[in-house]
Amino acid sequence: MTESHITPSTDTLSLGQQLKQEREALQLSIEDVAQKTNLKKSHIESLENDIFILQNVAPTFVRGYVRNYLRFLRLPEDLASSVNYGEVKIPKEVLHKTSAGKVVQKSQNLWVKYLTICVLLAAIGMTLLWWWQDYQQEQENRDQFVNNAVPVETMPATHNAIEISPQVETPVEPTAQTAAQAVENAENVAPVTESQAQAASETTAPIANVENNAQQTAVTATNVLAQPTADNTQNSATPAAETAIGNDDLRIEITGKESWITVKGNQSKKSLAEKLYNNGEVLTFNGNEQYRLTIGAPANVKIYYKGQEVPLKIDGRVARIKLPLAQ
Repeated sequence: MTESHITPSTDTLSLGQQLKQEREALQLSIEDVAQKTNLKKSHIESLENDIFILQNVAPTFVRGYVRNYLRFLRLPEDLASSVNYGEVKIPKEVLHKTSAGKVVQKSQNLWVKYLTICVLLAAIGMTLLWWWQDYQQEQENRDQFVNNAVPVETMPATHNAIEISPQVETPVEPTAQTAAQAVENAENVAPVTESQAQAASETTAPIANVENNAQQTAVTATNVLAQPTADNTQNSATPAAETAIGNDDLRIEITGKESWITVKGNQSKKSLAEKLYNNGEVLTFNGNEQYRLTIGAPANVKIYYKGQEVPLKIDGRVARIKLPLAQ
């Protein structure tokens, strides 16, 4: 009786069986293979038992273990791709759809990016436009304020002239009226003298003397009344001038609506006056040889130094003056 040994074909053996059969043909134990390939015994046993999905080991590393083992046993490395290592294979159609979705999403993101840039540019442009309009409005208000400041300064002088003129001319009017009445009386007396002259020549001379006396009386009354009026005018003007100027070293009058005024002495850095002053306010300073002034609205201010008015340049800008003025 003959026994026939049938060796199984490698085509019918699994990858794990082929690994085990080749290891036994080389008369190597699992420990020897583990020592030479630096693989764990548990991993070698799992591979020979056709377990290619190892716990806590990534499929890529398992594939590398199989190739290393095949290389050690001198088997074709192509056998490593004949088994599944737990990897999920994505179909090509799904890959194409995914790539198309990425392209669409990228285009949408690009569109949103451009829209955001346009919104930011519009916001910046509106901000600049608002700032420019506000700046122009401020300049117009400043020019209007400067233009209105000049008439405001001249108005009080006009009113003063109107108020003073009646004071000078009022006493003269009764004098003129008195003189006119005296002349009329003299004219009325003249016809009477003519009619009486025909009746009696003796009465002509006294009547003529009366007419001359009446004219002289009218002229004398006019001179007498005009003389006190002129004296009163001079006397009233003199105290007004003295009151306006005074005996102060520095006198500042606010004649317009308002003005910012800063006054500093020559010895101290502290300001003697620094605020916004309104119409009608008067500032006086004494005891300093030099003064430094800053006038916000020169058109609304009058300055007197040592009794003399200081000329101011009215050009709509802030005036900075140092007193006494350089000769």
